Amino acid sequence: MLNISAIAAGIAFVTLAAANVVVMLEASHPSRSITTRTRLIAVHRAGGYLFVILLCIMAYSMSQRLVSVGITGHLPTHLVVHIVLVLVLVPLLFLKILIARRYQQSHSSLKALGMTIFLISFLLVAIPTFSELLRSAKPGSLWIRLATGVVVAVCLVQCAFVFKKRKQPRVSVESSAIPEISARLTPRTNHENAKSPMHLLLSQTEQQTHDTKTLRFQVLDERRFCAKAGQFLTFQWTIDGQRVTRSYTISSSPVHENYVEITPKRMENGCVSVFLNERAKPGLAVEASGPYGRFYFDETLHKSIVLIAAGSGVTPMISMLRYIDDLELATPVTLLYCVRTGADIIFENELVRLSRSLPNFKYEVCLSRTDPTWKGRSGRLTEEFVSQNVTDLNSPTFFLCGPKGFMDNARRILSTLGVNQERILQESFGESKRSTESRPLETRPVETVVFIHSQKVCQVSAGSTLLDLAERNEVQIPYGCRQGLCGTCATRVLSGTVQMDVEAGLTAEQKNAGYVLPCVSRAEGTVVLDA
Repeated sequence: MLNISAIAAGIAFVTLAAANVVVMLEASHPSRSITTRTRLIAVHRAGGYLFVILLCIMAYSMSQRLVSVGITGHLPTHLVVHIVLVLVLVPLLFLKILIARRYQQSHSSLKALGMTIFLISFLLVAIPTFSELLRSAKPGSLWIRLATGVVVAVCLVQCAFVFKKRKQPRVSVESSAIPEISARLTPRTNHENAKSPMHLLLSQTEQQTHDTKTLRFQVLDERRFCAKAGQFLTFQWTIDGQRVTRSYTISSSPVHENYVEITPKRMENGCVSVFLNERAKPGLAVEASGPYGRFYFDETLHKSIVLIAAGSGVTPMISMLRYIDDLELATPVTLLYCVRTGADIIFENELVRLSRSLPNFKYEVCLSRTDPTWKGRSGRLTEEFVSQNVTDLNSPTFFLCGPKGFMDNARRILSTLGVNQERILQESFGESKRSTESRPLETRPVETVVFIHSQKVCQVSAGSTLLDLAERNEVQIPYGCRQGLCGTCATRVLSGTVQMDVEAGLTAEQKNAGYVLPCVSRAEGTVVLDA
């Protein structure tokens, strides 16, 4: 007679495996909020531990039964298959745990392993159970009917899920109130991803402060979104019929491949930031290129980091922290965050959550304008503030992000404290230096630009950028952000003088070698470019 406790354990085993798969799929759904996703991941982790414990108990019980019965001669076929499945399942579990802890950005691998583990678990329980039922039950008995009914029901449910999946549109209209977009999106190669724009769809918004909002965009293209924590995207916004280009740092963790978040701060005279904070609604479609930027966290290079931010400069920092949290890295992190008032603290709740989730993370907020209720640090970034909160100045990599004056002061403080300049990275959104003085067209000089490799000599007015001139004359210069930030268009000047509005996209080595950024550069006199 079949052991009832063994059947119950088997059912619990398979149910737990199925529940873990469902929770994993729900946690990776782009419409889930950060809080919901965090809870689902915690449930999935707890379920995984229970699954491993139950597997160990079942394996031990099976080994004891084999020992008690004794192995004489050949084992039955179903028992051999059962043992083989256990031996396959154990390394798969270890592999999934390893990927989940060290390479959590590999969502497709985790999903495939989860489904495989569920299938093997089902077979592991079904084979001995059904073989025993079929061996002991009489034809037409209740056990035979029940087993047949279970098999048929499982098949019908599976068919229903497949049919529903095929009929379901890629973007859920009901869940996010997004209109259906009828566009044929084909897979792209990694090489094409670097140049081709992404198609994004705004799915939800979240108010962070009185003048800052987080916008989550679904990635509509059939491609993996690959970025590094701290990089930015360049968006092509259409506002009131006008096409406007702006770059925004990614504030979500790059572990997520199916959505991306930005957190723009409303600027009084910023047409795009005002639009995104006041008028952007779910369903807004936009194209974006990138990601770009050398300002990013790399766990293989940066063994400990210090983040120094002001205002909205915290956006790349929160991406780094979320990335470290998602991968459960042990990287020591210190964040020094300077804002005007308590109402200007962006990601305040998220920072509290991360301080509880990350054992090696600490942060300090400093307000320049305090009120009687504030109990923390006040004033501005000072040498004392840094030295009090960063005890080790010799090993960390320092990331700076904020207004230019703030970063200049932070770099000066770190230099005074003896920090090597090579361990200081900073993000700049390129404050334009271009003169706003208007000059009559007839007084603007006409300059000559020679594209040496393309063998073209072009005439251009002083107000046009070198990249605009190259595009008009079919000279191929790769570009990305068109704002002097990403460095994609860096081109060497062989002779002549060029005036650049922004230099943020160039490294010190490129500057010394005579490179410029054509997207924000203008010729002064005759210029020869290596293009």
